[in-house]
This record gives sequence, structure tokens and C-alpha cells, in this order.
Amino acid sequence: MHAMLNTLAASPMEHVIDHPLMGWYVSNYTLMLVLAGIVTAAILIPAARRIQTGQNRSLDDFRSEGILANLVESVCIYLRDEVFKPVLRDQADRFTPILWTLFWFILVNNLLGLIPLIDFTKGLASLAMGERWIQETHFHGLGGTATQSIWVTGALAGAAFIWWNTIALMKDWKGWFAHMTAGAPWYMWPIMIPVEILGMIVKPAALAIRLFANMTGGHILLAVMLGFIVAMIDALGPVGYGMALIPFVGSVLINILEILVGFIQAFVFVFLTTLFLGQLVVHEHEEEHEDHPTDHLPHATAEGVDQTKSVPLGASNAAGQV
Repeated sequence: MHAMLNTLAASPMEHVIDHPLMGWYVSNYTLMLVLAGIVTAAILIPAARRIQTGQNRSLDDFRSEGILANLVESVCIYLRDEVFKPVLRDQADRFTPILWTLFWFILVNNLLGLIPLIDFTKGLASLAMGERWIQETHFHGLGGTATQSIWVTGALAGAAFIWWNTIALMKDWKGWFAHMTAGAPWYMWPIMIPVEILGMIVKPAALAIRLFANMTGGHILLAVMLGFIVAMIDALGPVGYGMALIPFVGSVLINILEILVGFIQAFVFVFLTTLFLGQLVVHEHEEEHEDHPTDHLPHATAEGVDQTKSVPLGASNAAGQV
């Protein structure tokens, strides 16, 4: 532990930059992306199976079993009803599964980075193989936050950029090219078209930089706070152990804040992706709906009150595609 804190005190950046595994050109972040995919599947697949679906079932039967399933269902319902549907309208169910998957994958990557896997795996390797083996193989340990790499966030943003533009082109390629002029007269096209192209580039760049900067900045701050602990102990001796409680408490609070930031950044990435997709595939002249005060109230029927206006995730056709 003391050796780890010494490393952080010497260079906090060592804790956030990527290292090839064992000196090979195999990035830790590449392996963490694979691990995040496995963890995401391990969370969502069992949860989806516990969210009951089927025909001829009453609403009382649509109950999720277990804490994990209830957590997944609650988050997914909120995203579907409060984020996707207001933006994508009647096309929301079509794109909801991939947007759900994107949210959970980014979230798992963000939270995995808060687990000190690098120090844990390096410590296990040291006990099993010895320090000499670590020095000879240049083993750095497996771990880290993949989403604090601009290459990873850039790849995610680039994939989202290709996806929403491909969907728009398949839906209405003439409309996609027409939006490049933003409805301006032809003599304004030399100005509008470059501006629209610049806007297309800025959107994925903003997605990539925002996620990268927030995850990297938080980890550097946490590393600095942990570095203060060993610095105070080395500088002040016995008094330093008492003074070190201040940065220790600060690091705990920052770690809690990082959990919140992990959720927020996953949400922001998916929300902006939904917004950019909606700008291309949803058109006002196609989806003119007036909001009525009774739209969200139960409808009275001969048998009683119809509650199907607000149903749990298990009753949705998209539930099986979590």
C-alpha cells in the first residue's frame, strides 16, 4: 500500500495513463473493454431473464425478481420513458435496445476504473511469480478505466456518429443531404454547408472529449489526494499520520463523487447520442402531437380502469432486447 502511494506521489499521471501489458503491444484498456463487455452481459442477461414477459398476463404478474433485476428495470424504464421517447417519439422502441446497451457498457467501464485492479493483479503476480519476474516481463498489472483514454471515447463517439448518420441516410437520404443547407436560400449554401459539416464533426468530438476529460480529471485528483497521504507521513513523521486523515477523508469523498460522475457521464453520452439521432430521423411535420392533460391518466373502460398507459418494462415489447 505504501509503495502504491509512493508511486502516486511521484507521478499521479502514472495511475491514469495506459500501459502495454507485460511490455507487449497489448493495451490494458483493450483488455478492460473486453472485461467490461463480459461484465455488462453478466449484469443484463440474468436481469432480463428475471423481468417476466408473456402473453395473457395481468399487470400484477409483471414483477422483476431480485435486486439486480429491479435496478436494471428501473434505470431502463427511466431512460426509455423520460429520455428516448420524448426525443425519438414513435421511433423510440426501434432504437431503445442499442441505446440501453451503450449506456450500460459505458457505465460499467466507468465504474470498473474505480476498482484498483492494477495494484491487485500486480500484487498477486508479485506473490506468485516474484519481483524479479515482474521486472523482467515489465508486467504493469491489469486494470484501469478504459473511458479515460481519448482513443476509447473517440472510438465510441465515432461508432455513434456512423450509426446515427447511417440510420438517417437509410430513412431519407434526400432529407439528409437537404439538411446540410439548413433550409437556407441557395446563395447561402457556400456558408451553410461548411458550417453544417463543422457541426457534424463537433458532435462526436464533444462526446469523446467530455467523457475522456471527466474520467481522467477525477482519477488524477484522486491520485493526487492519495499522494498527499504519504507526503505528509514522510514530511511530518508521527504527526503526519494524524494530518494524513484530512486527504484520506477527501479521497473517500472524491471516490464517492467519482461513482456519481460515472453514472452522469454515461447518461450524458447516451442522452446526446439520442438527441443527435432525433435531429436526423424525427421531423416535426411527421410527428405533430398535441399534449392533452388526460394523455397520462388511466382510461376508463367497461371493466374498470385501464392501466396500460404506464406499464413496467416487463410488459414492453422491447424488454426482451435489453
